[in-house]
Amino acid sequence: MNGIIARSDDVLEFVSDPKIGARLLELDYNWETGSFNREAEVVALLRRHGYIEEGPAGGLTGMGRLFLSRLLIHFDVVSSGDEAMGTLAEKYEGFRVISSGKNSIVVEARHRLLGTNVVLKLVRPGAATDIRHSVRMLSGLRSDSAIVAPQDFLEVIAKDALGKPVRLHCLVFPFIEGITFREFLQQANHHLNSQVAISFARQIGRALAELEELGAYHGDLHDGNIMVDQHAKGGIRFRIVDISFGAMGSLPFEVCRNNDLANYKQHIWRLLRAQRASVPNMSIRKYIGTRHYLKIMDVLSPGSQSFATVCRALQDDGGYASYVLAKEAFVTEKFETPVSFRLQRYEEIIDPSVAVELFVPFEQLMEKIRDYGNIYVSGNRGSGKSTYLASLAFFPNASSDVVDFRQTFGVYFPCRQGEFAPLATRSDWDGALDRRLITGIMIVKIIRRTLEIISAGVSAKELREPTQLAALRQLLGQFVPAPGIVSVESDIQTELENLVSTMVRVEMDEVARIPDAFVGPGEREPRVLMQFFSLVRDAFPDLISTRFHLLFDDAGAPYVPRNVQAVINDLMLSSNPLFCVKLSAEKLTFDFKNSSGKALENGQDYVEHDISQILFIGSAGSGGLARRELERYFRRIIEQRLIHFQYQSSDITDYLGDQQISVERLQDLLSRQAHGAYYAGWSTVWNIADRTPRNLLEIVSEIFVVSNIDRKEAPRVASTRDQDRAIRTISEKRLESLSQISGTIIIDGQRVSLGRRLFEVTSALGSTFRKYLRAEADKRRKRQYLAIERNDFADLTSEAETVLRRLITFGVLDAGRSGFARDDVLKKPFYVLNRIYCPAFSIGYQRDAHLRLSKGKLEMLLLSPAAFAKQGTSRLRQGDDSMPDLFDYRDPR
Repeated sequence: MNGIIARSDDVLEFVSDPKIGARLLELDYNWETGSFNREAEVVALLRRHGYIEEGPAGGLTGMGRLFLSRLLIHFDVVSSGDEAMGTLAEKYEGFRVISSGKNSIVVEARHRLLGTNVVLKLVRPGAATDIRHSVRMLSGLRSDSAIVAPQDFLEVIAKDALGKPVRLHCLVFPFIEGITFREFLQQANHHLNSQVAISFARQIGRALAELEELGAYHGDLHDGNIMVDQHAKGGIRFRIVDISFGAMGSLPFEVCRNNDLANYKQHIWRLLRAQRASVPNMSIRKYIGTRHYLKIMDVLSPGSQSFATVCRALQDDGGYASYVLAKEAFVTEKFETPVSFRLQRYEEIIDPSVAVELFVPFEQLMEKIRDYGNIYVSGNRGSGKSTYLASLAFFPNASSDVVDFRQTFGVYFPCRQGEFAPLATRSDWDGALDRRLITGIMIVKIIRRTLEIISAGVSAKELREPTQLAALRQLLGQFVPAPGIVSVESDIQTELENLVSTMVRVEMDEVARIPDAFVGPGEREPRVLMQFFSLVRDAFPDLISTRFHLLFDDAGAPYVPRNVQAVINDLMLSSNPLFCVKLSAEKLTFDFKNSSGKALENGQDYVEHDISQILFIGSAGSGGLARRELERYFRRIIEQRLIHFQYQSSDITDYLGDQQISVERLQDLLSRQAHGAYYAGWSTVWNIADRTPRNLLEIVSEIFVVSNIDRKEAPRVASTRDQDRAIRTISEKRLESLSQISGTIIIDGQRVSLGRRLFEVTSALGSTFRKYLRAEADKRRKRQYLAIERNDFADLTSEAETVLRRLITFGVLDAGRSGFARDDVLKKPFYVLNRIYCPAFSIGYQRDAHLRLSKGKLEMLLLSPAAFAKQGTSRLRQGDDSMPDLFDYRDPR
């Protein structure tokens, strides 16, 4: 029954007695007059526990009447029907007992005349001293209060278990639709809106503060007395039902009020704990956001001793403002913006507006990449693939003159960050399951990312508010488990922000359940994306005419697994006027096959634009650029940074000069190992950069560091010795970094380090070119060998082919073109050494001749580089066997 029984053995014995009915019948208590049989056996027990007033004529105390009512007053509507409810049956019907508690009985019923459902709270005798006064006090509640106040007050005559009439006070409440807070916490998707916790804290906290202000309390705030309407207009709504103010038996006012506060805090904590359990890999602070996290922690702190204090904590943004100031101060102190030319990759630039400002596109290439259609952007490492792709993306607060988002809306995925790695296929998946599972997650990811950047654009005032989101919400609802998308108040989270948050949680759930091969609800085919983008255009006025470009940057292996690449190819093949796919990847790392194994055709299903080949220097007939045109483009790249970082001159030749040494003179000195063979001057620098902006920026930056060039000082030309040292340093670092490349390959049945093998092959090839140059020392015109030319068409072994492909992928060799062999005038492939490695081998950067190799000799180079360096060709066999010490360079001059 209650705590009294637990503390009293004699009471427990009494209520457990099979003859309790006869003993109560002997008591013969009259509820109207208060009289009873004082000779009854049970009187001694009642007197012993203080349930009878002092004196020979003392009647039952309030607690005595309450104790007796708990034993005698029940409403068995199951067996007795509506008649069990006494006079209530005259006005109501369809009774159902919801709960029979210590102080009241709660019953659901239907009004006979109006047909509306109500909740009847019948207060037990002795539970209240002046229930009428309590009801009058509750009339002061606001009409929109979350407290469900009584709408009527009745006196009811019913019968107790012994058939005696008893008069009860009845509070009539409107029936509230929804589920209980207990049921809400047990739902599978209660975590999908991370702002539910702050919404709950505000709604319930304000309601209880209103009661506190009236001098009232709830008294029984358990999780069954909070109703949740997840589909209410304006967002999820919490309502407090079954208020027990004034009907709490002998409990003091302060105890009841403190119980409300303790239960309120406990419910918040339970909600946070339930949500935290559903996102185990994320802190609760990150999950709900720092602003609301600080408020909730303040509410839950011991300092919150009243609901007035709770409301102040929920309204106070001072803690968050202090946090933001401290965060900004920390970032300013620890991450001062560096003055460096190395900031070239988009993902290395924190501020997108800086990335846009520093980006210098090659216009002929940019025109091709921004065209609507499926495009693959390739090129050597550091050629700017990422930057070209990112320039098409929509970034709030970063205005771009490259594209207009009203016509081209780029949705950018930086694949290098590992977002797609967890989607790699499992051994127990078949092809159909793999496609269905990954396609579904990819569609969710694309929708989530699109909504994220649109929401950011609206917040930044770059995009106008949506005209309506109902259709979009309906479409997204198919991805969400029942009961669907849950909103909160708009001042906490807008509907657009809610859609973003919901899709983020859906994605997190589905990625976490990949090991279970869980396929989420809803249709998961490319046509859903077409429907989604169509609804987005309808909802946002600024996007009514735009077309969406899905941008996958660094989409090759290992960043994007092959099965995910297949789904991206599926999207490419779904040709439509709403979205297209653009991707960048290292050479030979993206497999252009869809989920069914169909090979996509370059020029038909997509178009490849190789940056390195577009920036190729050659005659007009070869389709190459004029040397002067490429030089002007590289000069603009440096000029843009000199202006941005506020150097005193924007002309790079004011810092590097350009007349120090010609390429012919440099090759002559290098062939003879003579003094004065310095790599220096602007022409030398941009040629060694080999059509790669990243190489260019690293070399110039290193020269500025070595020469102590300060942006605040007047421009001066760095010495040739300093320039040479800086250029050789970058070249040797680039060569050495090859050995750090991760992974292994199989050669002669043995697993060997991929990075080490690439380093060995590059070293052997560079050393070979160096020996060939030195062999030219006595000739009037020195020829520099910088490329390998195939002199046959025989296929390489798979192991040799693997090494060759990796050399191309990691930018050691450029294999973008083929040429006519001099011996048989047949067009054959040739592979050019990246010029960034030339200084490391003390060779020239002008390609004058090719090293013609047969299948066997090329395989020797790739599989046995040390042997090739000694005897791979007749000239190598005639020369010395020494290999240069690449990382202990000593200036021979």
